Amino acid sequence: MPFRFPLEAVLHYRKSLEHQQELRLRAANQQVARVRRLLELAGERIRQVNAAQARELAAGTTFAEVRFALAAEAFLEGQRQTLERELHRLEALRTQQQRVYQRARRERETFENLRDREKREYERNQARREQRALDDLFLLRQYGLREDRQRC
Repeated sequence: MPFRFPLEAVLHYRKSLEHQQELRLRAANQQVARVRRLLELAGERIRQVNAAQARELAAGTTFAEVRFALAAEAFLEGQRQTLERELHRLEALRTQQQRVYQRARRERETFENLRDREKREYERNQARREQRALDDLFLLRQYGLREDRQRC
């Protein structure tokens, strides 16, 4: 009779939950990476605007152009700050999701360890039964040989 784990359905459910949480964690990691990249791009754009401003000031520019450049820089800085707030929010969500995933993984591992322990116990008992059957067969043969010798 093959080994049957009575809680196999629960283990399957725990594996499924762990997989779902892992997918959510991957999505959270991707969101964090996306916002980090947007922050890098925003910083790069601010540096480009500053460099262009410096060139224009050196070449001589009007007050209106300077004012427009300052407004553009302020807008970009506002976007960068918004992205930083979003990054902090997403990192907090990712940390929370990582805890949820780790808990799901520990619960799945608990059921797998229980299954493995029960399987080892089943295999030990199976080996004992087989050895007992072999011992009984040996004793029956020995008993049968003695009877044959006594009849002769």
